[in-house]
Amino acid sequence: MKKFTLIAMAFAALSTTANAELMDKYFFKIPTDKFADGWVVQDAGNFASTPGKDYLQVQNKKNGGRMLNYFWNEDAWQKVDVAKLPNATYKFTMDLNMASMAARSDMEFVLLPINACTSTDSRVSTHNYRWVSGEGEDYFFRWRVGVGPKAANGDFTIYINEVPTAKNDWSKTTEDSLVLKSQVTYKFAVEINGDANTATYTISDAEGNSLKTGVHNYVCAEDRAGIMAFSMNGGSIHQISNLGLSYLAEGPFANEPTVDLLAARGAERDYYVNFHENEILHWIQLGNAEDAFGTQYEDGQEYTIGYWEANDTRDFEQDAENYFGSKIIFASKSGQLKTWTTMETDEENKSEEVLTDVDATEVVMPTPEAKITNVEAGYGKEYTIIADNSETLLKPTVTVKVTVKDASGSIVSTKEALSGEKVKLEAPGSLELYAYDGTHPSPWYGQSETVTVNNNAEYEVAENVDYALDKATVEAGKVGFTKEEIVDGSNKSHWDRIYSTQKYGYDAAGNSENWVDGTDYTFVKEGFGFYDLGAIGTENAKWPVLTPDDPTTAFAPLYPTDAFLANSKYNAAAWHIFPLEGIVYYDTQVNNAELQLDAKYTSDDAAKPNFYIVHKRGGYDRPDKGDCNSTEVVEAGKTFNLYRYDTAINDVKVLTYKGFVPGTTGIVSVKNDTKANADAPIYNLAGQKVGKDYKGIVIQNGKKFVK
Repeated sequence: MKKFTLIAMAFAALSTTANAELMDKYFFKIPTDKFADGWVVQDAGNFASTPGKDYLQVQNKKNGGRMLNYFWNEDAWQKVDVAKLPNATYKFTMDLNMASMAARSDMEFVLLPINACTSTDSRVSTHNYRWVSGEGEDYFFRWRVGVGPKAANGDFTIYINEVPTAKNDWSKTTEDSLVLKSQVTYKFAVEINGDANTATYTISDAEGNSLKTGVHNYVCAEDRAGIMAFSMNGGSIHQISNLGLSYLAEGPFANEPTVDLLAARGAERDYYVNFHENEILHWIQLGNAEDAFGTQYEDGQEYTIGYWEANDTRDFEQDAENYFGSKIIFASKSGQLKTWTTMETDEENKSEEVLTDVDATEVVMPTPEAKITNVEAGYGKEYTIIADNSETLLKPTVTVKVTVKDASGSIVSTKEALSGEKVKLEAPGSLELYAYDGTHPSPWYGQSETVTVNNNAEYEVAENVDYALDKATVEAGKVGFTKEEIVDGSNKSHWDRIYSTQKYGYDAAGNSENWVDGTDYTFVKEGFGFYDLGAIGTENAKWPVLTPDDPTTAFAPLYPTDAFLANSKYNAAAWHIFPLEGIVYYDTQVNNAELQLDAKYTSDDAAKPNFYIVHKRGGYDRPDKGDCNSTEVVEAGKTFNLYRYDTAINDVKVLTYKGFVPGTTGIVSVKNDTKANADAPIYNLAGQKVGKDYKGIVIQNGKKFVK
């Protein structure tokens, strides 16, 4: 309907001034009815998120805290200046209900200033990092679960504004602590005073009764909050709501509506607008449009709708019970969509206008690609279909039409695939791909261009090296290596469980328990039995390793990169061969040990790249965990990263196109021989010609040495 005046006229005589009171006026709301831009998940594969009108429910399905963060930074502060707020004070709020609380204590929350870090900073991307004072910005408010429930959904204790003594070492002070219950809603509020540099927290029950309060005298360079970092309890379900920033103002007042882009449907943009009870939503229609229920809207006209009339859902339906104050606005031309609210009882009590830029042009689906993720001798290849929607408006689900053709061009098969699905070819032929909107009956997005991938290169195995030596070989020693022992008394590594006598039984559903003799299990997983189970985490947890005398040559055809060798944290003594596991870079100082394949295998034909397939085995591949074996296909000439000290390279297979002659890129062979013609050209391990002042591993006259 057009401009709504009936309610305003009926209540015009009422005085709102007489009932004025100080109220929280929100100027920024963190969305809980969607899970989109702003939310940053460290380990997305282990989170299940359910957006809702009342709260955002997030389940951390993996043991060990994982990070769910929200970065708003400058976005919230474009219209608000802390210094000009009443008493230079604003408030952060969050309601939390641990709907399912595992018997763990790996949960932590910290409220940080804007730009205190990026989403890739280890302090907000590594679980249980502990934000140490003096390491980057101070915080406004923090708490952690110091004592977990004794049993699932039991009481737990949080320690508030506790200062850790080091990265992974809390002071364990209990002076500022509070016992909370699972499956109960608690209200967290932090009032930040920019003049006094104080952050006063209050924790209340669902009725608003204060349970705990305190003050942190922060030393942040910024007075503006911009980041909440939440290390979520492993295996638990969290319900969070009422997230946002507000300040005290004399009310009642009309609040700015929140306007979120909901859909891009061809040359139309649909916006999901939320507003408060006792308010009326106003907007100026942008382009002629018709909503999902047949209502017509004319370009340039002002429209209104009351709170109890607005009950649109994000599924383009209406819900008369849960979704009041929600309206979808359809914009069919480019320009600025103008929205605002007024109070039902006073049309002069008007919020600030919200201006939303609208680009009403059709969005095309991203161009797909087929990445080779496995190679076999002959023409056999596995292609993984990739349709990267990260830069596509609203990140739509992308469907890829895949057509397989034989060498003559005849169609062998067709299928619809989602990003990540695999297609395997056994014979010469090609793949034809294009992306389209296969989700909606009438496509919202345009079709991408068509891509053809030819599978016309035949491959053969050039080298296949197994690094996972049996224990007897490691015990006996090996030329070029020194036999040593690993002793992990601090229980920091997962390898010690692999090498113990630990034994777990699994049922058909994958549930595990400590093995009990006589129990009928679907399968049993056990360690290698180098020492007794009880030795885990003690000085008796030992296993033999081989440490290479020269790690730059010991693992041929793999070699550390020059860049890695030049890294200030590089530790040559950290390289080992673990029995039955393979190559490990056993040093916590480095997350990625960079390796590359012998440059002689780099292809001389860009249309026919060569590959090496690295079989990895993780330290989590222990009796009480799942399978941690995986393979990674890397193009010869490109770097492979051995991730963390708890991953091993089990074996490597090199495949070259049929007819390829190793060394055709200018390097005939790689040998550890320092006798060379000093005037001959010098190459690095990537086959690139370098000068005589170059430092690192070089190849000259087809022979390898270190300068």
